[in-house]
Amino acid sequence: MPKTIPVVLIIGKQNVGKTTLMKQVLPLLKKKGYRVGTIKYNVPSFEIDHEGKDTYSYYQAGADVVSISSPEKLAVIKKVHQKTPSIRDIIRLYHRDVDVALVEGYKKWRYPYIEIRNEWTEKDAGNTSPNALKVTATKDDCHAIPKYSKKALQGIIQFIEAKIK
Repeated sequence: MPKTIPVVLIIGKQNVGKTTLMKQVLPLLKKKGYRVGTIKYNVPSFEIDHEGKDTYSYYQAGADVVSISSPEKLAVIKKVHQKTPSIRDIIRLYHRDVDVALVEGYKKWRYPYIEIRNEWTEKDAGNTSPNALKVTATKDDCHAIPKYSKKALQGIIQFIEAKIK
């Protein structure tokens, strides 16, 4: 029986710091020995293949699935015909060997989540669910990139580890 991979969503409005947080959390989890998968949801679409490349040509010629591999990595491009694959399907197919999947976006799915905002109202901050962690992203006048305190990062790692165990 395959193991269930824990999923933690990273959610928030555009440009609030979701990617920044993921890039800071990933090396901390790796340093602790975890194998981490990431999934990024992008609306309305995305391109990872480029005109002039063989895989692009195969896809444009009608292939339903195109893959490219090397000793280091594997990429798969698959037509999904207007149906967004579920997180579980993506994990089952491509993330079977990780300890946790961090998902940026997919906020309508029901998984434990870390929600990022620039500020919280008293009403918003009141939720104390064990499956939700609310984090504040801070920006200073000199930098447009959000920052997270060391204390916030430690709390985030503890939250994720609680879902892994």
